[in-house]
Amino acid sequence: MSTDTRTGGARHGPAQRSAKSRARALLRLSKVTVYQHFFPWGLAFALLDHKALERSGAAAALALFLLASAAIVACTSAVDDIIGYRNGSDAANYKEGDLGRDIRRKPLLSGALTVGEAKVFAAATLGTALLAGAAGFTALGWDVPVASVLVFLAVTACSVQYSGGFKFSFRTGGSETMLGLVTAGGLIFPYVALARSWSKPAVLEALVMGLWLVMVISYSNVNDKEGDAAVGRKTLAVVSGPKVFKTAMVLFFAADVGLLAGLLSLPGVPWWGALTLLPAVALHAAQLVFGVGRENWLKARLCGFIAYDLGFLGLLVPTLCMS
Repeated sequence: MSTDTRTGGARHGPAQRSAKSRARALLRLSKVTVYQHFFPWGLAFALLDHKALERSGAAAALALFLLASAAIVACTSAVDDIIGYRNGSDAANYKEGDLGRDIRRKPLLSGALTVGEAKVFAAATLGTALLAGAAGFTALGWDVPVASVLVFLAVTACSVQYSGGFKFSFRTGGSETMLGLVTAGGLIFPYVALARSWSKPAVLEALVMGLWLVMVISYSNVNDKEGDAAVGRKTLAVVSGPKVFKTAMVLFFAADVGLLAGLLSLPGVPWWGALTLLPAVALHAAQLVFGVGRENWLKARLCGFIAYDLGFLGLLVPTLCMS
């Protein structure tokens, strides 16, 4: 066993690692156990009416689109970890015992995987994403709007270039913009493919889910500000001063309330949806109190994570009851 001086973590040689341990490390690298990644797909499924669900090949397409979404998440996470390991930002931001983080969730840092293994995994999952997406459209006989295919390709391309390739997260505003739009696209492409049309509820719910993720990540990035700045990752927390950042958080909250109000005003959306969404709105308000007001960014981040879970449920229930 040798020691990697860049990360301070123990590095194990391949002979010391079993196939089971490598598989477990790849699962951690993929981040597919983070169930929140699949909320957009779940809402897309809930938004579909009986006519769309009864289409020939609908069940297979939905399953394949879910697989494609999981593969996109896995590829994006692998590329992000490779870049973060190489430039040292993960070592700076993700230390064992720091902020309650488990370094085993960063298998390159812990030595559970090599960079070469992560590269192969990234390539394999990218191929899986494209093949699964194409198979999903094929299951529907390619009787889908061109927009659904274009959104799928855009989601795939932009996701994997979050840290690599074009490096959206290293460009001002790129991190927040791409995370929000890619999350929204994860709802739009399966919905439009099966429904064969757009709908206001689908668009608004997609934008809400994207904004909610941005509201989580933005607060989280405050704690990673120094490490991100050192490697040139230009998150909102890095490029803006305290006043601008706090103003942006207030505007995010205002946009959140506005989008939800717009959704609840649509015909067919049950009025009591306001009650199921109230916990998420209250927690986002708490984010402002803890973050903007008290600068307790960790509590604000926690509120955002919980709001994301409760918000998904708050959207799911009235969506299932839409006429």
